[in-house]
Amino acid sequence: MITGVIVFLGIIGVLGVKKKAEPSIKEKQLAFLKKRENEMTDFIKNQDDKISKVYYDWSTLDDEVVENGLPQGGDDILTLRIKVIDYHDTDINSFGFAVSPDNINDPVKIKDMYTINADYNYSKENI
Repeated sequence: MITGVIVFLGIIGVLGVKKKAEPSIKEKQLAFLKKRENEMTDFIKNQDDKISKVYYDWSTLDDEVVENGLPQGGDDILTLRIKVIDYHDTDINSFGFAVSPDNINDPVKIKDMYTINADYNYSKENI
């Protein structure tokens, strides 16, 4: 009887450790974006030739559904804040960036990406 209880508790313990070792959805999303940082940076730099550097605020990562008003629904996107810098190391601006992955919970490929409320004019305090 005691041996059966010990084996049962051992199995429960192993399963519990395995479950804790799996990354969360947010961790998978963050790893996905960080792995594609160069691709995202190239996309952002191609928006305006003033852009020299792009900084990502990974702490702002969020997942959202963009509704399109159609019966089939909208698109799942990952959003975060970015800051763009020019070739003189001057802040251009900060705004949102969105990535539409193939699977929001376990992303592998980027379907689409775009800036959100982007303004490539220099920040007022830097003029």
